[in-house]
Amino acid sequence: MKIDFVIPWVDGNDLLWQKEKEKYDSSEVKDYTNSDMRYRDWGTLKYVMRSIEKNAPWYNKIYLITAGHYPEWLDLDSEKVELITHDELFFDTSHLPTFSSRAIEMNLPNLDKLADKFIHMNDDTLITKKVDINRFFIDDKPVDFLSHGWIPRNKLFEKLRGMNAWAYAIKNNLNLINKKFYPMNFNSKEIYHHTYSLKTKISNWIMQNMYKKFIWIEHWHHPTPYLKKTLVDVYNEFSDEMMKCSKNKFRTNDGLNPYIYRYWQLANHNFYPYKHNDGLFCKIENKDDIDKCLNDLDKYTLVCPNDSVPDTISEEEYIYIETKLIKKLDEMFFDKASFEK
Repeated sequence: MKIDFVIPWVDGNDLLWQKEKEKYDSSEVKDYTNSDMRYRDWGTLKYVMRSIEKNAPWYNKIYLITAGHYPEWLDLDSEKVELITHDELFFDTSHLPTFSSRAIEMNLPNLDKLADKFIHMNDDTLITKKVDINRFFIDDKPVDFLSHGWIPRNKLFEKLRGMNAWAYAIKNNLNLINKKFYPMNFNSKEIYHHTYSLKTKISNWIMQNMYKKFIWIEHWHHPTPYLKKTLVDVYNEFSDEMMKCSKNKFRTNDGLNPYIYRYWQLANHNFYPYKHNDGLFCKIENKDDIDKCLNDLDKYTLVCPNDSVPDTISEEEYIYIETKLIKKLDEMFFDKASFEK
């Protein structure tokens, strides 16, 4: 079974890339989804890729998607890694340049080289323990879970809680999926699996019998398995909406995000239900957060030390956080991978 990994990456320290970004940086959305921290590079990519080779040695190839830059330690002649530029990936290269990962991910269906099964992974997500293929695929289906939400993201919710570009993208995804698959009709294994909590089962029952559509779905900010066919099917159905998103230079409130592929797999019954509780998402905003994250790191199989450090933080504290994270990762993944120089 060939299984690829796909990792979009940007070198936020690339001066030429920074200058080009400044030419277009007039985004109307000024929330954290377009802040400088979205583009900072802590140097985690090397350890993310090492973690794949060390703990998922069955992988076929890693596709690294970039604007054209690449890390200096990467051997471009390696058979295990292939660099895919935005020029190669985009259906319509007139949409370039883009500084939105969402625009980039709308073009993933154009990556013909992909194996029929692949795992989409962010450049800050690590596989910290050995995993088998069946952690991600069973019976030729992606292993995933359906955990529905309780509260619709309607105008009242928006007024009370507020929304950002990420939340709007989720809402936009759901609207498209609901148009295609209403009413929802899942079997008992898909919505009442024994690995789901009682709360999830109750919420899924409400979805199935009352809403009959998706209003909100619990997310998994970790490596996500997909079928290449899913991407093609989604593009064939929603190409107009996806290409509208592809044109965006930055994230916008009317955009989409790659969870639309996941929602399609769930709604189309093309998943193997199982909810693993082996992932840790660390939202790192200060020194205390990085210390807690590193203390918990060894307890989980999939870990995302997410850079949420505000731009207002002191240089001293930022350097402390970055240095401590890289030191820990260097201890965990000290061996060079086959694709390094």
